[in-house]
Parts: sequence; C-alpha cells; structure tokens
Amino acid sequence: MLSGNYNYQYMDWSHSKIQGEDFKHEGNLVTNLITPTITIGLSDYLNISYQQALGVRAMDWGRAEESGHHRSEDSLSDFLDQAEGSLFGDARINLKYLLTNTGLQPGSRIFLGMGLTIPSNSVLKESPFIEVVYDEDGIPVENSHRHFSLSDGAYKANLELQYYIKNSSKSIFIPAFYGLTANYIKPLNESKYGYKPSTTYIGVGSCLFSTQLKNIWAPKGISLGLAFLKTEEAYWDELPAPNSKTEVFIPSLGMIWSHKDYGSLSVNLKYNKNEVIPEAGDGIENESTSFEISVGYRKTLNYTIPWLYY
Repeated sequence: MLSGNYNYQYMDWSHSKIQGEDFKHEGNLVTNLITPTITIGLSDYLNISYQQALGVRAMDWGRAEESGHHRSEDSLSDFLDQAEGSLFGDARINLKYLLTNTGLQPGSRIFLGMGLTIPSNSVLKESPFIEVVYDEDGIPVENSHRHFSLSDGAYKANLELQYYIKNSSKSIFIPAFYGLTANYIKPLNESKYGYKPSTTYIGVGSCLFSTQLKNIWAPKGISLGLAFLKTEEAYWDELPAPNSKTEVFIPSLGMIWSHKDYGSLSVNLKYNKNEVIPEAGDGIENESTSFEISVGYRKTLNYTIPWLYY
C-alpha cells in the first residue's frame, strides 16, 4: 500500500520581554511537511511500513527590533554553528500486528504496533536557552541561536495500541467506526549534541459517521476526534529544557472521500490554543495559537511480492 500525508501548520506565538531585549517577542511559525509511506503486508496479520518526512519550517519575525533569539529564517539553511538545515525530517519504521479482526462484519479490531524513529540531520547543535551576549548598542554578538528544526536528533521507540469498533447501524447520527489509539514514545539516546527529548504519551479518541451520500464528489464520512498529548521534561546537557513539559487537548474535524479504483482521500482540521505558561525559572510568559490542516491519500496496490508468498 502507498500512502502520503501533507501537513500544514500555522502558529502565532509571543512571549514577554527578556533580559537584554526589552520588548515583546512575537511572530509566526509555519510548517509544511510531506510524509510518503510504503506499507508491505508480511502476512494476513502482520505488516511493516517505512515513512520519510520531507519539509520546511519557517519563522517570520514580527518585530522591527533585532533579537538574538528570533529572526525570519527557515529550517533549510544552517545557522552559524548552532543549527543544521535540511529538507529531510525523521524516518520511521513501524511493525503492526492485527490481534483481532471481524472482517467486514460489525465488531472490534485491535492492532498492536511497535516502531523506531530514525533522526535526520535537521537538528539544533546547541541549546537555544543559553544566554545571549550583546554589544554596547544592544545588538546580539554571541550565542545567537535558533529555536526550531525538523528533528531532535535522537532515536526513539514507539509502542502503539489501536482499538476500534465497527457499528452496523444505518443511522447517520451513530458512528460507523469509533475507538481509541494510544502511543508511548520513548527516546533511546541523547542526540550527539547533548539533547535528550521528552518521553511522549498520546491518546486519540475518534469516531467516523457515514454520510450515505452517493455523489462521487460528496464525502463518504465525517470524522470527529480529540487528542491528548503529554510530554515529560526534556534536557539539554542534562539541564531541564524550559517549557518541555506539556499537557494539551487538541480537537479535530475531518472528511473522507473514497473510491474503489482511485483510493481514499482525507482532510482534517486541528486547533490548539495554549494558555499563558510561565517558562521555568525565568518568569517569561509564552502564548501560542495554532491551526493545522492535514491532507492524506491512501491507495492499496494489487501487487504481491513473489518471495513473500510461496
């Protein structure tokens, strides 16, 4: 099976003034990410997939003043000796096992998964939380840094559980599918530059309502979802990274189109509003609002790898 996802995220952000920069910091951060994936069925119950992220993350600095912390730039380029740029994000290898399945009949479907994240070279090479040195005119001259990249430079293990139920009801007000996906993502090492990412917990509840619309251009399903994301503390050179601990709920709304010959297309919208959060130890207040659009395509190929089945 071939699949792909395009993700667009727009974030407005701001934080209060900091030492040496006596003005409010604000701007936006835009991410464009493409994640093509190939999935191969190893048996009727087991498959393996490989996914490679490609993209660019770009910041638009919203002030006239110069800052050692922020500027208009993107993740394709290097920044001094502190950040390395690249088009490539992380790669992921996932193995998924179908534990229970009722086929086309109503009932439960349970998947167990495990995977490995392989980091890319789009990384920060120094902590972005170091003190910036300014000249007599207030211009940053040392330790200017970037805050974002496509990868955090560490290998990670991922454990996944999917539990979904298919409903036989014909009512458009009762979901045709509903269930829960849970992920546990654990870093296996520090990056070679001394960054240890957060351990991450993700829970996603979702339900899919059949529209029963026959027109080829009409969506075949409407999806509703709510994700819970929790990250534990991350570390730079064994020191806690400010603002790395989070707990957030993210609602989503989506539509699905499907065709037996051309595959399926999905569009999802997500919104995230973070309240003002004091940054650890320095009293800085951060605020961000983001929305995200994801477009996904999936096509099952009518092809059998000869040496897998004999």
